Amino acid sequence: MKLLLGGLCLCWAVVLSFSYPWMKHLPNITEDELSQEHGHPSRAGFPNRCDGLGFDAITLDEQGVAYFFRDAFLWKGFRAAAEFINKTWPGLPDHIDAAFRMHHKNSPEQHDRMFFFKGNHVWQYNGNKSEGQFLIQDKFHEVPDNLGAAVECPQGECQHDSVLFFKGDTTYLFDLSTNTVKVRTWTGTHQCTAAMRWIDRHYCFQGSNFTRFNPHTGQAFENYPKDARNYFMRCEGRGHGNKTVDPSIYNRCSNRSFDEFNEDELGRVYAFRAHVYFRLDSKKDGWHPWQIHSTWPSLHGKIDGVFTWNKKMYFIQGSQLFIYKAEAQYTLIEGYPKPITEELGISGAGVDATFICPGTSLLYVIRGNQVQSVNLEQTPRVLGNGFQIAHSHVDGAMCNTEGIFIFVGTNYYKYSSTKEFAARTETPDPHSISVDFMSCVH
Repeated sequence: MKLLLGGLCLCWAVVLSFSYPWMKHLPNITEDELSQEHGHPSRAGFPNRCDGLGFDAITLDEQGVAYFFRDAFLWKGFRAAAEFINKTWPGLPDHIDAAFRMHHKNSPEQHDRMFFFKGNHVWQYNGNKSEGQFLIQDKFHEVPDNLGAAVECPQGECQHDSVLFFKGDTTYLFDLSTNTVKVRTWTGTHQCTAAMRWIDRHYCFQGSNFTRFNPHTGQAFENYPKDARNYFMRCEGRGHGNKTVDPSIYNRCSNRSFDEFNEDELGRVYAFRAHVYFRLDSKKDGWHPWQIHSTWPSLHGKIDGVFTWNKKMYFIQGSQLFIYKAEAQYTLIEGYPKPITEELGISGAGVDATFICPGTSLLYVIRGNQVQSVNLEQTPRVLGNGFQIAHSHVDGAMCNTEGIFIFVGTNYYKYSSTKEFAARTETPDPHSISVDFMSCVH
């Protein structure tokens, strides 16, 4: 029988392709649901997930709802009381060893399916409907029985769409494209009794603690483990975060402007505000403000410009340029930051926004109502002549296959091309950032 954990956790994210305005009908996890102001609800005769006894498995369903399993019970979302597993998934055993949601875009008959493990068997569900019970060896060759935990690893975070299986001190990386297993012994993921991927971050749970780890290398991040009961659970007297910071920074639906937006070449979309960012393409699995430096090491505080080019992500902060390799994990290129004058031909500071459109090397730099461009393929790079725009000031800008998006205050303005952006003498109709990008109700 697997050890019971104490804690709770965090989930996953998939790289999606999408259009604008963004889909608003999908469920999501708000800051209110993660609030620590009130104790966790309990039900007489049912376990309380704040008791430190932990979980047998943690995963999200195909709608992005998180589930936490212990014995015959589960908790739905981050604040609901316990209920019986069979109420949601009829036919499952009273206790499971592991669970995960499949990410396998090349296999529609398996993509977004739920898999539950117990002993030497695995159960497959499409929503709440059973699609069969199988031997683990028949579904996942060379993966052992009596697992400790399992978690999905989409392409971009792993080399191909994969699943990580944990048992004792061993991790089994199952490549879904080849149905082959690679065995790893990672110190950061030993003795995982539950695992979860949430908004592009992977976590291994051990007792009442959890550790964030790199799914490609198994390396644990600094400042872990942490007590799971302080995160994503409403446990009385517990919580985390700096209560002295303006709460409007962390509330995506506040009437506060964003500093920049960017979509990288892997389809990951980010909204930056002060020292935090929100991940937008994984919105189905919830919202959470992350510290910028937790994803982009050495980058602290407000940014002035951001763009992606040639598989790298560029940040302008004051008169400095930071460049990161845009891979599964962002890595600062050695020798950076460097002056933007030296790297981009931009004299001084004061950049308001930057953008570059897919398939081009032309970077646009916005300062006030002036737009200038620099060809990133030229050496030396020189900021050329530009054009005036109808906006007296902008906060951020982004270009993708849908067009150019200009962000001003709480609104955004869409242009079909740089030609239209340069030619218009009046701004197009404004649209709400909070409604269309952040899925807020106002």
